[in-house]
Amino acid sequence: MKWLVIVNKKAGGGSAGGLWISTENSLIAAGIDYTARFTEAPAQTRLIASNALNFGFDGIAVFGGDGTISDAAAAISPMIEKPVLAFLPAGSGNDWMRSMGCVPVSMDSCIKAIASEKTKLIDSGMCVWPGGSRFFLNSAGVGFDALVLKRTVAGRRFLPFNQPGYLLTLAVSALFPPHWRATVYCDGKPFYKGDYLTITTGVGRYSGGGMLLSPCAAPDDGFLDTLCLSPMNFFSIAGNFSRIFDGTLHKTKWATGARGKVIRIEHATESSIILELDGEIVVPGVSPDYIEFISRPEDLLVIDSFSESH
Repeated sequence: MKWLVIVNKKAGGGSAGGLWISTENSLIAAGIDYTARFTEAPAQTRLIASNALNFGFDGIAVFGGDGTISDAAAAISPMIEKPVLAFLPAGSGNDWMRSMGCVPVSMDSCIKAIASEKTKLIDSGMCVWPGGSRFFLNSAGVGFDALVLKRTVAGRRFLPFNQPGYLLTLAVSALFPPHWRATVYCDGKPFYKGDYLTITTGVGRYSGGGMLLSPCAAPDDGFLDTLCLSPMNFFSIAGNFSRIFDGTLHKTKWATGARGKVIRIEHATESSIILELDGEIVVPGVSPDYIEFISRPEDLLVIDSFSESH
């Protein structure tokens, strides 16, 4: 295969730049036929990815973080004929690789997987609201999850934009946790109604740098996994914090889960919806009546890195 490697040296808070030379040497040593193109912005990533086939590339390997792989996948998703997608994890979270089953995340194992050219089909998701839509590759969050991310981004001048910075912002936000009110539907049937703290919908299990906010999700089963948490106070959040990472959050009394192909959230008030898709804050217009998360089964052909991680 002929590979286009999209390189984002700014990933991982800038740490990716120092990893590129060793990664390049490993690609050469593995005998991978590739050409590198550098990106500095999401729109540039999408443009490079969308033209890969036109320049004779069979596959796209993304050297960067979850945001960069999501941007490349968003460009590939609408295509009728699609290049193979692979990941060279150089971000701070690398949650998509974890969701794919590559735990621990290893650059060497990903390069070996690219060289083996073993592929698999995986799902993606689409977020739809009145007058707009947005692709997501791995996860979506509404409410507290998105609020913490929004505050983390806003505070990047004072705190590092990484997992420790996110966790500190989470702890501060949990002192006076807000809540919202909505009715949540799964495939047309309501499964939650009332106040909620956060709603997470995942194609994959991991988000936020190793958090299991959609612990029952699988990226190749055709379904979205949704977890809705009812309002919790600071002590409840603190007492259940470890469950975010050990995959048992869905077993608490505050959790209501559902699995389906379409998740619809109808808010009962006109307060602004706080939404994040693949770790990026998205503004879906002014107070939309609803948001839908729609599964896109077998949407992308990717390198099966899981086979090389064990």
